[in-house]
Amino acid sequence: MTNFELRPISDAIGVEVIGIDLRQPLKHEVVKEIEQAWYEHLIVLVRDQDLTLDQQHSYASNFGKVAVRSQSSATEHEKKTSNTLMLITNVRENGKPIGTLPDGEMMFHSDTPYYERPLKATLLYAIDIPSRGGNTLFSNSYRAAETLPDDLKTRIGNRKALHIYDYGNQNKTDDSYDKSIHPHFAHPVFRRHPETGRSALFVSELMTEEILGVSQQESKELLKILFEHQRKQEFIYEHKWRPGDILMWDNRCSVHARTDFPRDERRMLRRITLEDEHPVLAGDPPMNDAMGS
Repeated sequence: MTNFELRPISDAIGVEVIGIDLRQPLKHEVVKEIEQAWYEHLIVLVRDQDLTLDQQHSYASNFGKVAVRSQSSATEHEKKTSNTLMLITNVRENGKPIGTLPDGEMMFHSDTPYYERPLKATLLYAIDIPSRGGNTLFSNSYRAAETLPDDLKTRIGNRKALHIYDYGNQNKTDDSYDKSIHPHFAHPVFRRHPETGRSALFVSELMTEEILGVSQQESKELLKILFEHQRKQEFIYEHKWRPGDILMWDNRCSVHARTDFPRDERRMLRRITLEDEHPVLAGDPPMNDAMGS
């Protein structure tokens, strides 16, 4: 039987799997143990791996169906390589980016909340890493939900928030985008995880436009409070990438962000994602009284 170790990487979120080689098929019992650790810790890190894209696919497929990426936003290089691949890189050939999301800082977000059924998981494998910056921050959305004041949870209740795909626009108001152009969808602010049953705060500064059912002013006030709450250090782990790292995170109960990095240094990570076999479920606000605190 394969011997490996599970080691938490922070008090807030994340676990590292030590002692496995992802170039080899994983035994069923190993997959199940990693999966349970993922449900508990939200992100799973494995270091020092030397993986082909096919091997990354094989690892990912232990946990669900690998998603086919929309080709409308893919580069020619990505299209030629695989219809499931997104290269997160600033590398250019003949002056053109070979990948996606090349440069700069990114605010907290989950992946594809503007889909009717957002992606459940993202797996990112590090190839080239700059000398500084380009770190990924992860925030625990369970803890963010659980630690909101009860009066705020009651105020939000079972409302939904509208999410929109518009990376270039940080001022998402009714007048700032055309919904016929930009993909969008509304989901419960408190989202119930289909496996754990826990409620997570399902909003993000980069993707969430408004809370529905309240005035625009109240929506702005609520989102400002929620976004500031998500950024509290007690919920966050900052991952400093090394080549050979592969991280899998749960988009249903975490958000992530990227720090800036030198634009003249190479950064390349290989991303694939997993479809969610479950519809988005509404969660009850996790009230502190009900939790016994």
